[in-house]
Amino acid sequence: MTMTSYQIPLISGQQRFGALLKIIDEKGNSGWGDVAPLPKWSTETLEQSLSQLQQKKAEILNTDWTLQNYEQNFLRLSLFPSVIFGLESALLSILSPLTPFSVPTSALFMGSPQEILEQARARQSEGFLSAKLKVGNLSFDDAAYVIHQLKDKFNLRIDVNRAWETADSLRFFSQFANDAFDYVEEPFKNPHDLIQFQHPLAVDESFPQDLSLTQLEALPQLKALIYKPTIQGGLLGCRALHEWATKRNVSLILSSSFESYIGLSNVASIAHRLSIPFPVGIGTYHHMLINNPVTV
Repeated sequence: MTMTSYQIPLISGQQRFGALLKIIDEKGNSGWGDVAPLPKWSTETLEQSLSQLQQKKAEILNTDWTLQNYEQNFLRLSLFPSVIFGLESALLSILSPLTPFSVPTSALFMGSPQEILEQARARQSEGFLSAKLKVGNLSFDDAAYVIHQLKDKFNLRIDVNRAWETADSLRFFSQFANDAFDYVEEPFKNPHDLIQFQHPLAVDESFPQDLSLTQLEALPQLKALIYKPTIQGGLLGCRALHEWATKRNVSLILSSSFESYIGLSNVASIAHRLSIPFPVGIGTYHHMLINNPVTV
């Protein structure tokens, strides 16, 4: 088991840091994973994740991993979510390799209104039908402008990122028909006000920190639950939520956290393994300045 740290420059000027994990079994089969906690969102740091992998390396390598026991082994190891995602991805690519597959994907629009419209023109020319539009950093006028420009060109997912007060958000979205976009993600600063929202609703960061599954069931407009494998723990953490969402006719939307291309492909593989039909949010790759991570 080897780990190679990387950094990826983003269009925003920020740097994304992570580590590529490689495992080789006794037959020479190899599997890759990406360990990249998301700053300010993950409970653990990259340094903590790499330290945990080093501390448990011998135990991981001495475990007899099979498809039948790997979930129990992960529970026994008590790993950070980002470590689960990276290690699980590498192991499953050996234990249960996938044949070539494709999944529907969603683009990601963010930045200034001008940047958003430029991104939209590029993605439309590439054939994207679904897109997430981040509006939390925009003024209400600019947000309304770009939504009106794009709502008839894409199946839009609007993401407020809990940036707006309840009254302001309700007033803003009242100008749009209920079927103007797929859903609105995290429209309020206060997640306990979400029961007031009248448009199709998606919950991301409010679960599970602020709202339980029981509280989510009480939201009449809940259409989608966002799941980030890096932050919430890979396929292992996804299975129960997938079952919960399917029983309640709620869309489970897999979303990336600005991982490397290996991480993005592993997010897509979870969607494929669970036969999730909804577009996967891996459009973050358009916001990277290089095609491959720089190892450090």
